[in-house]
Amino acid sequence: MAPRVEILRAAALLCLSLVRGIEADPAAKVAVFGHKAPDTDTVASAIIYAWELQERQVPAQAFRLGDLNPETQYVLQTLGVEAPPLLEGALAVGAQVAIVDTNNPAELPDGVAKAKIHSIVDHHKLAGLVTAEPLEIDVRPWCSATSILFARASASELTPPKHIAGLMLAGILSDSLKFRSPTTTKADIAHAHRLSKLAGVGLDSLADGMFDAKAKVDHYSPKELLMMDSKVFTIGGRKLRVSVLETTKPAAPLGRKEALLAAMRGLVAEEKIDDVLFFVVDILKEEATFLSGSSTARSIVERAWKVKVDTAANSVVLPGVLSRKKQIIPKLEATANDTEYEAQVVPARPAERPPRTTPS
Repeated sequence: MAPRVEILRAAALLCLSLVRGIEADPAAKVAVFGHKAPDTDTVASAIIYAWELQERQVPAQAFRLGDLNPETQYVLQTLGVEAPPLLEGALAVGAQVAIVDTNNPAELPDGVAKAKIHSIVDHHKLAGLVTAEPLEIDVRPWCSATSILFARASASELTPPKHIAGLMLAGILSDSLKFRSPTTTKADIAHAHRLSKLAGVGLDSLADGMFDAKAKVDHYSPKELLMMDSKVFTIGGRKLRVSVLETTKPAAPLGRKEALLAAMRGLVAEEKIDDVLFFVVDILKEEATFLSGSSTARSIVERAWKVKVDTAANSVVLPGVLSRKKQIIPKLEATANDTEYEAQVVPARPAERPPRTTPS
């Protein structure tokens, strides 16, 4: 093995041994969870990281912060893995927790600011989470948290059992849209092919099954579709809920456009936010259709992508747009930093509003 690889592996093993040594209460289980409105990567990562911690002699239990979506249900059933229990309510003061697939306080349980955060494994930009003391944190610009967890296991010479390898693979396939997303790296692709062998699962067959499951959303209400994969951001002083629906069959949700527009307006009133931006991502065509629920939402998207929203259809197709993290949010943030943004999109914005771009 190359000397550089040996050095990196030794450093990883040393780091893990040091973390084992600073456990405040070895008897207390660390609660491991990801973000609200959980997707496949966040649920899989919670299960995988709980396994890793157990292997490091750190008692841990995986949890989820919401209902499972159809794709995640399919993955767990296919791999024969039990769903993590639902974590409800606020965290107790001093509760020991580990966080995966997010570091945004708005996506975490109430009370997280007073919890004892053991560690974070994530693939998103830093978003304002403050801790009382130092912690282990592993953030890498890869397509999924499960891809990072596989690299961690490999570095510490942990061989994942088949069901864990399958979950690692599923997280990569889900977040990369089977390598279509611009978030995909060469490392993610290499990991996926290795994990397919370790799990004894066909990469193509698992991805196809996941995409089929993802498209089965006819039984969900318009509000549920908007909330299924949704995050809140404060951009340009405006509180925006940015929702994404990834599917291989976009005609079904787009056929419910009027109901979705009404649900958007309802969410704005219910949550006291400024707008809901909804993007239906066509996985196979590699494009997104934006549905406009308000004139300000329309203006934001028109300025960001230099397009014209059809006011009769209340929609516009955005070729090549697949990723909220890599494409949608950066584009919205860049537009909010434009000096003409306030005058043309939010002319009546109060002076006391928060700074242009902050995590919410």
